[in-house]
Amino acid sequence: MMDYEQLITSAVESAKGIEYESFTTSLRLPESAAKEEENVFKRDGIIGKEALKTRMGREVREKIEKISGKKMDLNGDIVFKFDLDSSTVGIEIKPLFLLCKYRKLVRGISQTRWDKYDSSVEGFIVDAAEELYGCTNAFLHGSGREDVDVRMLGDGRICVVEIVEPRKRSVDTKMLEERVREISQGAVELRVIRQVGNEYVWITKEAHFDKEYEAEVEFSGEIDEEMLGRITAIRAVEQRTPLRVKHRRADMVRKKHVLNIEVCEKNEKRIKFRIKTEAGTYIKELISGDDGRTRPSFAEAAGCTAKCTSLDVINVYEYISEWW
Repeated sequence: MMDYEQLITSAVESAKGIEYESFTTSLRLPESAAKEEENVFKRDGIIGKEALKTRMGREVREKIEKISGKKMDLNGDIVFKFDLDSSTVGIEIKPLFLLCKYRKLVRGISQTRWDKYDSSVEGFIVDAAEELYGCTNAFLHGSGREDVDVRMLGDGRICVVEIVEPRKRSVDTKMLEERVREISQGAVELRVIRQVGNEYVWITKEAHFDKEYEAEVEFSGEIDEEMLGRITAIRAVEQRTPLRVKHRRADMVRKKHVLNIEVCEKNEKRIKFRIKTEAGTYIKELISGDDGRTRPSFAEAAGCTAKCTSLDVINVYEYISEWW
């Protein structure tokens, strides 16, 4: 077995290409030493005795602090993983988590990477992050998602960007924002709010926020003021899982609330609406009725077919970005 002090020196040397301010350690003892200690504890008891792994772990951390000048922290930037049985050490680089908002200004871009589409919001962020952070990957964890043909406007959608194994950590996030804008040729904008812990991934994905949309709707017949009144009065809605997503989601009926509908522009059979709803409402189906799977709908209220020809998310009423 290699002298473990030599192993510590080797570990610190191997981390020189990684930017970190703090570290933690994990330690695996040789099987023979662990077995011998277990036998001693069984024979003599454990009262007043410090476990070998505890003592050696403390010594390892103290020596790393002395050699590297870095601080020990249970939530350190990297983990030195010592295996004293095989005389090896590995380094785990902890991910970075950035609370962000993104705006998608062009249709035809998916939120996350998908073989079906050439471009994604996540893909542009990955390219920028790999360049700036020297990371091996990155992930976008969004609070919900808009369809590929829907723009995300307004102040943007709250999300967490996870940067995997970053070899650089002290990157000016303004540079990340600028590179995303450049790489996407202005199709996507990212705004970094602050660095957060990994718990924000769960918080962001599980949160449910009211949303506001602008929808252009084409009706098959003329729409008079009485019909518009019935449409803008829609509030309680029952939506069965839409036909377009039934293959990947449970077929069930969801009760949703429409908070407000108002007319923005009217041009014969084409009308632009502003629609505010609670989270999880299917807007395209609220308009079309989805063959009776959503009731009431714009089509039912108008007494003719209704099709959403363009849709934008213009506001997500989130509150996470205001947390300290």
